[in-house]
Amino acid sequence: MSKRKAPPILVADDDSILRDLLSLQLDRAGLNAETFEDGADLLPAVNEDTQVCILDLKMPIMGGMECLKKIKKKNPDTEVIILTTVNEAKDALQAMKDGAFDYITKPFDPDELVLSVRKASQLNKASKTVDELRTSVGFSPYASGVIGESDAMMRIRKLIGRVAPSENPVLLTGESGTGKGLLAREIHAKSLRKDKPFITVSCPSLPKDLLESEMFGHEKGAFSGAVARRLGRAELANGGTLFLDEIGEMPLELQPKLLNFLQEKTFFRVGGEKELEADVRIIAATNADLKAAVSEGSFREDLYFRLNVLPLEIPPLRQRDSDVLLLAQRFLERAAEREKIAVPTLAKTAERLLSDFTWPGNVRQLENAIERAFVLRIDEDRIDVDDIPDDIKSGDSSVQRGASLVGMTLDEIEREAIIQNLKACGGNKAQTARRLGITEKSIYNKMKRFGI
Repeated sequence: MSKRKAPPILVADDDSILRDLLSLQLDRAGLNAETFEDGADLLPAVNEDTQVCILDLKMPIMGGMECLKKIKKKNPDTEVIILTTVNEAKDALQAMKDGAFDYITKPFDPDELVLSVRKASQLNKASKTVDELRTSVGFSPYASGVIGESDAMMRIRKLIGRVAPSENPVLLTGESGTGKGLLAREIHAKSLRKDKPFITVSCPSLPKDLLESEMFGHEKGAFSGAVARRLGRAELANGGTLFLDEIGEMPLELQPKLLNFLQEKTFFRVGGEKELEADVRIIAATNADLKAAVSEGSFREDLYFRLNVLPLEIPPLRQRDSDVLLLAQRFLERAAEREKIAVPTLAKTAERLLSDFTWPGNVRQLENAIERAFVLRIDEDRIDVDDIPDDIKSGDSSVQRGASLVGMTLDEIEREAIIQNLKACGGNKAQTARRLGITEKSIYNKMKRFGI
């Protein structure tokens, strides 16, 4: 008899009432979860399919801290959310340093919990972790360093060595999918702060009214749903690196507070009156043209100059085409190691196909193509042309589809335009909206309307 597969979300809390409440809230949100009375009961159920574990900090046999460490050792990609009380804030901070994705204080807002679980689940699905560099953007999981022999990547490798030891801000620019996020982790790993936290703030992932709280924290009662004090990412990153992802999406009204933080290393929690300090090194990333944003008035000029001390532009994959096969081989090795099988060979015809493609979605698109080819391959020991996704085999798929617009309705054309631009932007909805000349709210509405 086959062993029953555990749901992707596991919950451990010794309080049966809270356990049932968590299960109900997650179920209402469409999130499949299984509950346990203690960390010791939950741990055996953790496997490579486990996306998120929610752990109470204090449990009789195995508490959240011990369980967190064992989960990360057993399956580093599983994200962990810690449930704490206000008096356990120091332990929660330590949990974040030990690899927890988030902590939530009791009593908690159900919407806050669900949002945190969804974000953690998305992070797990993308195979991104705080503690290790992933191969998906050109880094080897077996040894630190940038993969690539092209002149462009040799230059990036040299620049990383120069900027990493500095305390000055770094601004990473480049198209979506080029690897800015994990390149930021590479800089941190080679910096003097490498043993301190690396904390990310994703500027487009939260509504404007929650982004300030995410960055600087909030006091109890600061706004509706703020049922307890919460430490912000800046505070959690104290002594380490704060990575501001997609800084171009930061609301204009929050930019002066970030500028003050950069200059003074001080901040206020939302709703707080006490000035706090945090010593962090700032790395920011954007796929937007910040100079143009400054001219348009959507980005502060003084903040731009403060961030752009050490600029580093990441080249698109089409400018480092000699690296395509190196990256493809690395992705195959990773997939084979995951499945514990021999690495399939890449046929010469498949190699030529991959080398000739322009990769508008950059390294992320290449990774997805290799992953799909690996899973769906016809020959167990070989990746051939027939295994390569159709959009890669057809060259520029948007051109192919462009020839068949006759007979399509306007809705069908609009839907196809959104799909193609989403692919070209690596799924980044904010960048897709800018390409299409519409607002980010409109892109969400249209995606819902067209069932994308």
